[in-house]
Amino acid sequence: MTEKDSETTLRNNIDAVKTIVRTVKTTLGPLGRDKLMVDGGGNTIVTNDGATILRELDVSHPAGKMVIECAQTQEALCYDGTTSAVVLAGELLSNSEALMNKGLHPNVVCKGYNEAANMAIDYLLDTLSHDCDSNELLEAIARTAITGKTVDASLDAVASLCVQSVQKAGDAEKVRVMSLPGGGLRDSYLFNGAIVNKDLTIEKEIDGKHSIVLLNSGLEPQKTEENIQVQLDMQGYTQFKSSANDDLLEQAKLILEQMPDDGGVVFVRDGALDHVCAFLYKHNISVVRRLPESTMRALSSTLGIPIAQTPSDIECAAIGKISRQRHYDVNYLFVDGVIESDQSTLVLRGATITTLEEIERGFDDALGVVSLCMNGDKLVSGGGSAYAAMASHLRSQAASTQGRSQMAIEAFADALEILPATIAENGGQDPLDCILALRHEIQQGFLHAGPDLENGGITSMWDLGVFEPSSLVKQAILSATEVTTAILKIDDMIAKKGA
Repeated sequence: MTEKDSETTLRNNIDAVKTIVRTVKTTLGPLGRDKLMVDGGGNTIVTNDGATILRELDVSHPAGKMVIECAQTQEALCYDGTTSAVVLAGELLSNSEALMNKGLHPNVVCKGYNEAANMAIDYLLDTLSHDCDSNELLEAIARTAITGKTVDASLDAVASLCVQSVQKAGDAEKVRVMSLPGGGLRDSYLFNGAIVNKDLTIEKEIDGKHSIVLLNSGLEPQKTEENIQVQLDMQGYTQFKSSANDDLLEQAKLILEQMPDDGGVVFVRDGALDHVCAFLYKHNISVVRRLPESTMRALSSTLGIPIAQTPSDIECAAIGKISRQRHYDVNYLFVDGVIESDQSTLVLRGATITTLEEIERGFDDALGVVSLCMNGDKLVSGGGSAYAAMASHLRSQAASTQGRSQMAIEAFADALEILPATIAENGGQDPLDCILALRHEIQQGFLHAGPDLENGGITSMWDLGVFEPSSLVKQAILSATEVTTAILKIDDMIAKKGA
């Protein structure tokens, strides 16, 4: 393999990453544009959420897949910042091309990038990070994450809902989000309980207090994974069906034993045969079937009872208040326990399903970043200001580094500035003017400086209340650096034999 072939492979990989970066780059920032994604079946998604766009992209190039994995890691750990990580990775690779054109070996570039990443993260944690010690700061973090997903008039109300939800649940993973079409975002609220988007198998009035049991199996014949064929005559088949029905009715009677005389409601994870539901209905017991595992866990937390694996495992019924609401021709059951529970559901309202889906994605990000800061993470000023401050710090430190790594550190600093520059560009400003002004302000000690998208020029992100978790910025730098160095070390692409 010649040196020219190695260089061609590397540049092809970089070009593949650049293509993906161009796709998501215009979505960055509060004034980022949306993407309309359409699949072969005509299904559409309108979003500016980087994680969603990258997840739905049909990418076949191996280097492109590596960048998408980088974004997935960012999403899994920090809930937000996927677009920032991908854009930074693309700029690092682009700058590495210029360095290699000047004669730097890819390994020298990788060494310099790793040194720069460590210096930037140390500066981020030691100088730029601040404690998040008030609800006002938590709400500001939520507003930053939601901005661009909804109208500004509703930001304060929905940010407060995010903070209340996480504080009640203790963690973002425990907060359920339910989107109900109709009304406006201002009509969103926090429901203290679980919401089930199913209805009773047999229609009846349900509003009020009921005895409730949770069943993790079903009221139907169990299917086996074994492939067994049995030949039966008509009499044998009739006896087999009768025996199966008798077994199911025996299970239904076990449920009856745990219910009071006035009946109740059974929530079932799997299916329930109609004649079993009818038998229970005669005894004033309603059945809700085929519920997701997450919904069953939410009901268990709301009611304070375990999920029984079989009817014989049911220990007792719990008292819960159930009400039915109808939205867009779909019935929803609202279940609230009588005990104090940390289970809550964030109910989002919106005009259309399409806009609700995008708002829900924004809320997922907001709940996640609020959870990070509430559980001990520090915060930094957003709007790209932290990246610009780190870039200035790296330039001041680069001169103390010996050898060609100094050039890579300076290139890393230039790459960090792509984030505030892109935010400014997407807001209709000149990115070069923004970067030059930022460098001047930061040199004067104004570390929270960022692009002012409303009035133009530079302003304080701290005064505007634009914040993000420090771990989000740290992970974006780590992920972008790691995927960049991995791609720079590839000098050939070889087909491997199939499995």
